[in-house]
Amino acid sequence: MAETSPARILTEARREFAQRGFAAARLQDIAARAELSHPTLLYHFGSKEGLYAAVIEQAVSDWAETTSEAITTGLEGFEQVAALIDAGFEFFASHRDFVVIVRREAIEGGGRLEQAMADHMRPFLDAAVDFLRREMAAGRLREHDPVEVMQLCYSALLTYFSDARFRARLLDEDPLTPVAGRHFRDALTGILRAALEPAPALEARR
Repeated sequence: MAETSPARILTEARREFAQRGFAAARLQDIAARAELSHPTLLYHFGSKEGLYAAVIEQAVSDWAETTSEAITTGLEGFEQVAALIDAGFEFFASHRDFVVIVRREAIEGGGRLEQAMADHMRPFLDAAVDFLRREMAAGRLREHDPVEVMQLCYSALLTYFSDARFRARLLDEDPLTPVAGRHFRDALTGILRAALEPAPALEARR
């Protein structure tokens, strides 16, 4: 099925904002690549600010949907944490433009991302933190600050993709191949398992 006009605009806008940043992005260029007129773009999104907000909201909504599915699987203990890691990895792997936009926002400090992130992600964060607290209270995970656990997971995954080019030069290997991605996921999962899984469960795996 062919993309609708708004969907085509959002696809091209993600690329433009990722490549050039908010200030340098041109609506005329986005419209041209979407094979639409500049007035059509404005009809759907109103302004550059409106388009940028829509790009962010769409990506964050996709992120929340992906991770929400991962925390409603009925898994317990560390297996649920591992499912969250896999979901986060797959999201960032398929939304690399969004990764660049997030990093640009962090560096440029434009303040355009924070509210959308908070509005869309807070319910997911609350659910994930509640899950971790329940599992820790039940003895299925070791005691750690659940907010910081989530922050560590998010930071590790985001950095893997945002720093992919530097990592490729540093290690002389492409981190975006399926083999490299699986190796990273296994390493991250192993480190977190050692930190979070209770000793009896770890011993049973050996």
